[in-house]
Amino acid sequence: MNPSCCGFYSATGAIFMTFVYAMLTTQPFFITGIEDVEEARSNAFGATIAFATTFAISAIMIVKEGREKEEREYDTGADQEGANRLNIDFKKDYGSVATDSY
Repeated sequence: MNPSCCGFYSATGAIFMTFVYAMLTTQPFFITGIEDVEEARSNAFGATIAFATTFAISAIMIVKEGREKEEREYDTGADQEGANRLNIDFKKDYGSVATDSY
């Protein structure tokens, strides 16, 4: 999976779970259906830590990929005479040619 996708997902999850943890800490009466507020608060904190850890790992992977891309050398063929394999605009007979034969 792409580390950018995981990073975005985990950052969103960490922000949301921080909000849930804050709500359970300061105003638990606004969240209905919870039997044990202490257990819910503990689970919300654990989820926040898990999302934050996943975000940190994703950020490290994104930085690592960026450094590896900077170090790569690409052969574009520019040093060879007549090598314009990426410049198809310079080829006059590329693709179909409109004619008046019809």
